[in-house]
Amino acid sequence: MNYEFDTYIDRIGTNSVKWETNHPDYNQEGMLPLWVADMDFACPPEVTEALLKRATHPIYGYPMKQAAFYQSLQEWIQKRFGVAVETSWMTGIPGIIPGLHVAIEAFTQVGEKVLIQSPVYHPFFHAVTNRGRQVVTSSLVNDENRYQIDWDDLEQKLSDPAVKLMLLCSPHNPIGRVWTKGELERVGELCTRQGVIVVADEIHADLVYTKGSHTPYYSLPQEISRNSVTFLAASKTFNLAGLFTSYLMTENSQFLRDFSRTASKMGYENLNLFGMEATIAAYRHGEAWLEQLLVYLKGNAEYLHQYLAMRLPEVSMAVPEATYLGWMDFRSLGLSQTELNELLRREAKLGLQDGAMFGSEGAGFQRINFGCPRSILVEAMERLERVLRK
Repeated sequence: MNYEFDTYIDRIGTNSVKWETNHPDYNQEGMLPLWVADMDFACPPEVTEALLKRATHPIYGYPMKQAAFYQSLQEWIQKRFGVAVETSWMTGIPGIIPGLHVAIEAFTQVGEKVLIQSPVYHPFFHAVTNRGRQVVTSSLVNDENRYQIDWDDLEQKLSDPAVKLMLLCSPHNPIGRVWTKGELERVGELCTRQGVIVVADEIHADLVYTKGSHTPYYSLPQEISRNSVTFLAASKTFNLAGLFTSYLMTENSQFLRDFSRTASKMGYENLNLFGMEATIAAYRHGEAWLEQLLVYLKGNAEYLHQYLAMRLPEVSMAVPEATYLGWMDFRSLGLSQTELNELLRREAKLGLQDGAMFGSEGAGFQRINFGCPRSILVEAMERLERVLRK
């Protein structure tokens, strides 16, 4: 079956954060919203069918976390990554951002430190500070548009006895890196040596452009993997974010007990009825849709990269190794972040996401969501070119 990704689907009237939020930075009149990370594509038809089937029963009471929910993830991991995991390693959580809050609460004490690698997904910062912990940043190094880990800095930061937890974004948002197995093992060895627990956010694990390039953290040698927990979800992969359904997985039974106990205390013990149905359908029937989606997304990334290189060389964007998020570099324009935001939002009418939200290292950058029909990106690039050439 061929799936259609070029068709524009009007989301106005669907209570869409992306398209209908009353925010001057993203949704001012006439702006193209290319910010929050959901896609403008219809999810796999099997997901819609599963939701409609369940909706025909008119009672939507409290659901159990049925075995099929965990089994669907187990089967998916075996099929996509060739890793055997146990359903007993898993629990459900209504979203990875709530899960980050729970993990920080479960594995650290108020006042202790949590390390993150910036620029990084901005809720990482908020989850740490909202729980009364301290953020420690180890900046990634931008090496000719391909970010690398600063190993000396990371080792030095992890040696601080107050650092108890590391939040790992893998694949990394917003820079689009897929960490190699060697890189992850080195991170794991450093953290294990220092007694720092790793919390791996792998929500973009399925959205890699080179098959087999993603190494799940839970697949690393046991002395590393047992010192970690991993968050997973079908939400980014299959465009199900509004159903707020995710997983935590760890083979460390004590970590799982501590997390589950804390989640219950914080009121996160229940999952969305329809989210579980959608997840099961997506993992069991959505692989063909995903394979075609990945081809389309990579084509979108290459379109943006080539357009900028050929027509607007003062702006650049490397083709990411994963995700549907591009990291656009505007630094050669010589503008302050305020001036850059003004230019893009008020003049070009582009609702990009301010790079500074991802840490101080994001100054001069903007994140673009290219999970949309190509025609929207064509319009966006033409708007940008008109403003810069004016």
